[in-house]
Amino acid sequence: MQRLFFVRHGKTELNQGNYVQGGGIDSPLLEESRKDAGKTGEFLNTEGIRHVIVSPQERAVQTAELITKEFTLSNTVDFVEDFKEMMYGDWEGLLIPDIEKQYPTLFHHLRKQPELYDPKTISGETYEQLTARGRKTIQDAIAEYPEEDILFVGHSILIMCTVLSLLGKGVEDYRSFPPLNNTSITILNREDGHFTLEKWNGTEHLEETNE
Repeated sequence: MQRLFFVRHGKTELNQGNYVQGGGIDSPLLEESRKDAGKTGEFLNTEGIRHVIVSPQERAVQTAELITKEFTLSNTVDFVEDFKEMMYGDWEGLLIPDIEKQYPTLFHHLRKQPELYDPKTISGETYEQLTARGRKTIQDAIAEYPEEDILFVGHSILIMCTVLSLLGKGVEDYRSFPPLNNTSITILNREDGHFTLEKWNGTEHLEETNE
């Protein structure tokens, strides 16, 4: 059985300020989240992971560096363009409450009815486009490392939708699970070409104090 580990990047200044932060924008990690990334690395070190796939966005790169710094085993790190966060087009960098007021229907579809979300007017990306590139990233990594566990470090909506897609969920269910916390761990098991969910949004490792 192969295990696939997914970690959302650490919390950033834009996250804290309640701004849209998608695939076209970046922001530094908060100091607290840098510490949380280290805790995540300590926790995952016991899993013997040797292969890491990372979004090239700086918040994910920084998180991956802090995680792998805690790994005892040597590991490969590949940066994959297709593992960037959802592209929000004209909404990138705007305050979320302002968007909700200005685009109430489109924002509702984004959060509550993903099957109806059509972001052409803001030059954004659909859920179907997002999930297609997320799935491609996972499948390419599996093809390269079919017998070994893999860690993916990326983004909330990308990970959530891709994982649910691999579990057989349709686009209408992509927002049906609780959102992923920063530096949370989600785990899929893969056996005989089928995926099952072992853990969703695990954060217990963040409560542990460093010795």
